[in-house]
Amino acid sequence: MIKKEINEIKSLYDTIQDCGIQRLAGCYVNGEKQKAKTFSGTFLNIPEEEMYKYLEIFRKTLSGTPGKNLVDMSFSGNSEAGDKGKILLEKIRKSELKEENLLEEFYDKIIADYNYVGSYLILLIYQAYDVPGVSTDGLLMDDASDEVYSYILCSICPMKLTKPGLGFDDDLREIHTLKQVFAVELPENGFLYPAFNDRSSDDSSLLFFSRKADTLQGGLLDNVLDVSTTLPAKQQKEGFNDFVIDVLGDESSFETVLSIQENLNKTIKEKKTEAAGETVFLDKSSIRNVFEESGVSSEKLEQFDKKFDDQFDMNKIYKKNIDKIVESEEFEGSDPEEIRKNIPKVKVEEKLFADNVAPVRNFEVKTADMLLRINSKHTDIIDTRVIDGKNCLVIEITEDLTVNGIPVRN
Repeated sequence: MIKKEINEIKSLYDTIQDCGIQRLAGCYVNGEKQKAKTFSGTFLNIPEEEMYKYLEIFRKTLSGTPGKNLVDMSFSGNSEAGDKGKILLEKIRKSELKEENLLEEFYDKIIADYNYVGSYLILLIYQAYDVPGVSTDGLLMDDASDEVYSYILCSICPMKLTKPGLGFDDDLREIHTLKQVFAVELPENGFLYPAFNDRSSDDSSLLFFSRKADTLQGGLLDNVLDVSTTLPAKQQKEGFNDFVIDVLGDESSFETVLSIQENLNKTIKEKKTEAAGETVFLDKSSIRNVFEESGVSSEKLEQFDKKFDDQFDMNKIYKKNIDKIVESEEFEGSDPEEIRKNIPKVKVEEKLFADNVAPVRNFEVKTADMLLRINSKHTDIIDTRVIDGKNCLVIEITEDLTVNGIPVRN
């Protein structure tokens, strides 16, 4: 889903008047992974002050950066029963959240595979959205509906115990100790099914939300939803950096690295212009062009294709990530093979999001004693020179120079 499509669905939760949510269902899971409370009913029967809180949660489930917090995921279809995740979601959607046995099955699956310590709330909503047509100038036309997009949105929210303290009791007109309760926080994870691609229902995929872009809920993605995903943004970035280091080798000069970053930004900008500013991908060919334009020698480029395929075999990268988990201090002294068995084997697609591998706003120069950030549009103010036999960075001083907020006169 592109940003415009995400925002179109997200806008349905802006006000109660425009909200067309038909039903709400939920399950409160306590710290012992037990269903402490389940509920379902017509959304408009909820008190108005509670509606606003729910709408805030649903908006947050569709918030973040496409390709990082919001990722399109396709159903795997690798299980013996076919798309096991899609089959259950489709049944829930068609039931309009009215069949308790389907909801119970869904809750049980999440509880069994969702990796979270503590209490949390599973929320589901159903809506049939009358998709408005679009005029030639891009305006929505409410009286020209093309189709009805029926969907479910799931939000999984942590429940945190409120802090103890004193408060004023209006009825008794006295100060009393406040009662501690479990408060619902904004969602950590969630998904929209089916995806709203090209402003139309696409039941071959869903849109997954993760507040922490660098964390995969492997059990939820594999055992409950049965979808294929991309690597988290941080791992894509680290993988790309390792690839650049491997290709350049002894040609990893400041000028070459700077040139690669500048040409990457140029390429991404051009691709975003073609894609009307939406999320874009980098393929092998476009990255090779960047390296050639940046002056990387033909000798280094001879191994480019092989090294690219080796580095961005996403399943290899995911295996490396599992190796890091196994070798971490958290599992010191444990049986490595037993740990590997319990780590969900997420199905990883080979997609490389442009914004995950290239700095969009800043160019960063770092040593053990210094951190320098330069606007990506103005990297021409920095240069390298040999001064008194030492390799130095030379930065042009402009009239707006300040030191700890104090203007400096040149």
